Amino acid sequence: MKTPVLLLLCSVVSCVHQTDMSSYGATEHSDAAACLSAIACKVTAIPLETNAAYRIDRPEKVVCAGNSVFVLCNNLIYRFNRNGKFRNRIAVGDDGLIRDYAICPEREQVMALDHFRRIHIFTFDGVEQKQYDLRAPTDGYVLQYMAYHSHSLWFIFEHLSSENIFENGLLRFGLADESVERLDLPDVNLGRNSLHRHFTPRFAVAENVPYVYSPFSDKAHILRDTLYLLAHGQFDDLRRSKEPVRIYPVHIGSRYLIAARCENVAEQSNFLFVYDRQNHISLDMSGLRDDFFRTGIVTDLQPLDMDGHEYYFYKTGKDTSRVFPGRGERDNPVLFFVHLS
Repeated sequence: MKTPVLLLLCSVVSCVHQTDMSSYGATEHSDAAACLSAIACKVTAIPLETNAAYRIDRPEKVVCAGNSVFVLCNNLIYRFNRNGKFRNRIAVGDDGLIRDYAICPEREQVMALDHFRRIHIFTFDGVEQKQYDLRAPTDGYVLQYMAYHSHSLWFIFEHLSSENIFENGLLRFGLADESVERLDLPDVNLGRNSLHRHFTPRFAVAENVPYVYSPFSDKAHILRDTLYLLAHGQFDDLRRSKEPVRIYPVHIGSRYLIAARCENVAEQSNFLFVYDRQNHISLDMSGLRDDFFRTGIVTDLQPLDMDGHEYYFYKTGKDTSRVFPGRGERDNPVLFFVHLS
């Protein structure tokens, strides 16, 4: 690896990098900020209906199923249609607090995880049908993220190891037989010693093969690591891996590799990383300019599906007034669904 790639990555503020796969280096750059149309063929806007009975300030997780759009915010699930009209709200028990959720589109079910490690099965209309209690098999674990795949619920969990180190693992809960399987979560081989901290690990699939996507807390190495994984065929080897599931620093799509960190933390630690495998181009990490709806710079893209075919971002207040005149700071956000090229 040539050392100038890291120097260039840190020094360029608004650029597009043309990568040389043989040397892992960046050979060209442009001062022009990248546009959203560089990776998207279509963007759909969904203005979430504003109602005095509820307020969605920051969507924490968005999942689509048919004509329904589900949004997790402040421990509650809100259901809208594809036009943004409010349908119903889903809550758990007396306190109503939901930690995470997943959707089973075949059965039109919402599967919600509460803060006591219980799973509640709802219809799309919010009628509870069944419960599963996972407190005994997950004693000592903190369940952080859940997803539905292949007739099972998958959970990212955190636990304290015998060395008093917090570690992540993966738990599969079979809905048919209520079986529980625990899996280790090794990092994919990056060809370097790394002490990075994983950030919001999420279950994902690539060509129906499970893996875990977790953007690093440190963005300094993400281009170098992506090029290393590409050069050593580790995305193509995903299906042939001896490990059942591994942690990758990017969300794996057929063409684009995407990683984003945009939380309530220091602005300099946030980033949006996009790598185009077809053209061997890495886009600038400060964001993409929305040239579809002109809402400003898009600094975050989160997957709508586990396969990475569609992503979403949201905007509020004055950023949406050009597209939807009259919307203000008190209105619910506008979701933007990004269909990748």
